[in-house]
Amino acid sequence: MNINEDSDIDKKHIANYIVIAVLVAALLALNWCSLKKYLSSNSRVINDFQVSEDEMTNTREPAVAGIFYASELRQLDHDVEHYLSVEIRPGTARPEILIVPHAGYVYSVPVAAQAYLQLKNYAGKIKNVILVGPSHRVAFDGIAASSADVFKTPLGKVPVNRKFTEEIIAANAAVRVFDQAHRQEHSLEVQLPFLQKVLGNFQIVPLVYGNVSADELARVLEPYVTDKNTVIVVSADLSHYFDYDTARILDGKTAGLIEEGRPEIDNHMSCGSTGINAALLLAKEKHLRPETLELANSGDTIGDKNSVVGYGAWTFTAGKEPEMPADRLDAELENLRRFASFYGKDLYQIAGRALTEAAEKGRRYEPSRGDWPDKLFDKGAAFVTLTVNGSLRGCIGTVVPYQAVALDVAANAYEAAMADSRFQPVKPEELPDIDISISLLTGYEEIVFADEEDLLAKIRPGIDGLIIRDGDRQGLFLPSVWKQLPDRQEFLSNLKLKAGLSPNYWSENIKVYRFRTLEIKKNEN
Repeated sequence: MNINEDSDIDKKHIANYIVIAVLVAALLALNWCSLKKYLSSNSRVINDFQVSEDEMTNTREPAVAGIFYASELRQLDHDVEHYLSVEIRPGTARPEILIVPHAGYVYSVPVAAQAYLQLKNYAGKIKNVILVGPSHRVAFDGIAASSADVFKTPLGKVPVNRKFTEEIIAANAAVRVFDQAHRQEHSLEVQLPFLQKVLGNFQIVPLVYGNVSADELARVLEPYVTDKNTVIVVSADLSHYFDYDTARILDGKTAGLIEEGRPEIDNHMSCGSTGINAALLLAKEKHLRPETLELANSGDTIGDKNSVVGYGAWTFTAGKEPEMPADRLDAELENLRRFASFYGKDLYQIAGRALTEAAEKGRRYEPSRGDWPDKLFDKGAAFVTLTVNGSLRGCIGTVVPYQAVALDVAANAYEAAMADSRFQPVKPEELPDIDISISLLTGYEEIVFADEEDLLAKIRPGIDGLIIRDGDRQGLFLPSVWKQLPDRQEFLSNLKLKAGLSPNYWSENIKVYRFRTLEIKKNEN
């Protein structure tokens, strides 16, 4: 066999291989076409079709999970549980309305948690939550309801109360279904995980408002305010992007307006001003009492104080007024304690600034209404005491409230530094070593006694501040003086000396008055 014959055989083999390959490919193609309809089909037959629960339910999916709060179930559950682990004080009244912030949890959750703690004792009793918040992404007129059957979070689904929703839409021309306003809105969504944890089984009525008046919003909510099964949650942040100190002043003014029941919150004070004002209108109509639960800003939570957002939490409750202490001075002291809890730091800053201005520049500092919360311009009586290493360096005060407490503290800080006749004026180099104490005074109560022995028996060491008066002679000791003079007789004898009387002096004309004080020191209140 020659070379040509070998070549012909190889060509025949190749041709055979090609034919076989073509036949195999054709068979595979035929099989694929035949099997494809089976491989691409489910095992179920449409004749057996049933609607699943998910297909029947219109679900509003979470829009800001993983952005405003954790998207993973265990992490979110842990985060919320952590902030709700604080023990709620006994006797907490049931809220009719709550005002709660709506920022990312890292910024505002410590404040928000204080509001939701108020609901902790009402799981199973509160069945409905009307959620009210401003629209951040969509501009529209009126109030947007949702067509969703459930709102979903990583903690599960929250059903929408369709009956309430339909009632509200039917009764109010300002309300309509407008899902676009809800789709990406966070002001309501961030409230849901806390509600899921504290209430368990409940329904919501989600309402996002656009361009609407507080009066219109209040009218929509009014039928449900005192419903025993319902609570209204108003979502609102406070001031935006001011520096820390400016934000504290502005948010303090907002808190003051809320506490006083004045629906005068404007847009630069809160991005949820309409909701807050509506709550205040309802509070007035339904005789609800607002109470500030917490006030802070993002500078307190994340530390950056150059540009902050403010957050506040309030509860509005009905029912009996809390019982005040039987003693009038005790009642006033409790009021001063509440006042100092909100404004004590401001008063301390005013005293510090007044002291610095006096020592460094020899001039008086007069606080302006534009720089400090409005409540600081209520009248109050205060003493300012200066000490160095525990030793007195100056003390001047006012006996009765005749001017704004801010002005009183500033004036007395100047007088204590520059005009206390027992000491030389404070020099600038002394400032780092001086400690300031502010004493806010209650009113006065005359002590009725038969003689000096009876008076001594009625004085309460460590509690009473005393004023002794005989004719035009008068002396005053703050309650703090008991620390240096703990004995009743010694205390009274020195008080007489301060009034220009002999320690042994006694007269039927002597009058003695007691009072209480609330002390404000650095890093307190």
